[in-house]
This record gives sequence, structure tokens and C-alpha cells, in this order.
Amino acid sequence: MKLQAHFSPYQRKQYLSTVAVKDRAIAQRLCVLLEGAFGVKDIQVYRNFPVVVRDMEWIAGFAMRVKAPIVYCCSPEVLKALGREMQPLMSGKSCLELRPRGGVTLEDIFALVERAYKIASQHGGMICKADLKTREKLRAAAVAESSSSKTAKMLGRKPITKTVKKTVKKTAR
Repeated sequence: MKLQAHFSPYQRKQYLSTVAVKDRAIAQRLCVLLEGAFGVKDIQVYRNFPVVVRDMEWIAGFAMRVKAPIVYCCSPEVLKALGREMQPLMSGKSCLELRPRGGVTLEDIFALVERAYKIASQHGGMICKADLKTREKLRAAAVAESSSSKTAKMLGRKPITKTVKKTVKKTAR
């Protein structure tokens, strides 16, 4: 994956130490919601915000921003199921601004985020066209290697992993 260098393992305590003290309570609550829906093993930190990315598809996460925290719900299934409820809070294609407004309280938003994360955990996410091409190439390579290994096993040989040059000895005349 081309962006793998920007990912690091998620540990709640370590992540929260990077969040401003005034925002820590909200970040803590969002961590709990994300962990509750996906489990700690599925979460990574991408450029200092927790996200869930499976098979190169961005599914969910959140980021602490100056104006308000932003919650990412990138599953098309979430948008289908909760799109109308999410619409007044949306600040992008799959971004919810975690800020009370229009009669919607912070507690209402947390409940919506919890439902969104649970739906997202059961479905795929979004992937950009470039990553989709990369994923397809990686899958094709894996299938080719798997097929080579199966054939070698059936013949009772070790799978070929390197290209070997054949050398021909010249005979003296």
C-alpha cells in the first residue's frame, strides 16, 4: 500500500496524549465508540487520527479539528441507512461535524455516530480509483502465486519463487 508509511498502530492512551486537554473528553468518547464497533485490532492511526481501513477501503474514523471534531463514516451502507439523519451535520461526502446545532444535541450526535459505526463495521468502505487499481493488481498477483504453489504441491515439488537462469556448458571440440 502506497500510504502505509503514514499509518501507525493504535493505542488509545498514546493517541489521547496527542489531543489537546480541552478536547480529550470528546476524543476519549469517540475512541470508545470506534473500539466498540470495530475492536482495537482494526484501528490504526493515520497522520494522527484513528481510522479503520480494511483491504484499502476507508471505513470509519475521526479527527480532532479546530472548529469541531470530524467523524468519518465512509461506508455507503451508512449513508443509505442514516443519510437523512446525518445530512444536517455533514460537512463533506462522508464527514460529520461533531457540533450541536439546529436542535440536535451532542448526545444525539454521539448516538448517531454509534449507530453509524456499527453499520459500517458490517460493510465495506470507500476506495479511490488509484487504490482500487493497486488492490486489483495485488489480488491478481496473489492468485497467480497461489495457483503456482498449488500446482507445485500437486506435483510434489516446492513452489518456484525465483527465476533461475539455465546455463549451458560448452563442450570442447
